[in-house]
Amino acid sequence: MAARFLLDANFPESLHAEICAVVGLGLDVVEMQAITEQAASQRRRDPQFRDAVLVAYEYRCAMCGYDGRLGTEAVALDAAHVRWWAFDGPDSVDNALCLCSFHHKLLDRGVVGLGDDYSVSVSARFVARGPAAQLLVYDILGRPLREPQPGQALPALPHVRWHRSQVFSGPARVLA
Repeated sequence: MAARFLLDANFPESLHAEICAVVGLGLDVVEMQAITEQAASQRRRDPQFRDAVLVAYEYRCAMCGYDGRLGTEAVALDAAHVRWWAFDGPDSVDNALCLCSFHHKLLDRGVVGLGDDYSVSVSARFVARGPAAQLLVYDILGRPLREPQPGQALPALPHVRWHRSQVFSGPARVLA
């Protein structure tokens, strides 16, 4: 129960399974449901958040442009908090990006981030060992973020700066 509370209070959900695997924890379903219900009574997530973010970004990854669908359903597209929900980040479009699952994980791990000009930063600590990693990560370095549709807000700079100071694994890689 304490482990689940610590995960919910300190990390985005996208990292929970990886953290548990690294430390050898197995959280059973009953424990997870009990803590989730307890946390939900304290602060509720907006059930419309994901849909609002994906619509704002027209169902495309803001970093790479991925826009996969299976039939009519968006596949591997997430609403990613810039300032983590666990750290009082709101469920709002101005604290979110539509990202493919891959770039969402990299954002949450601090591999990628944003500059104040909304260009994509990549950590100098990240090393791409093969052509696929180079293509998916190094090729977005310095690119401007794909903006949401008109009338929708880019992530607010306080959230971008929080991510850069609390999550991004700087220093940033320099463009070649």
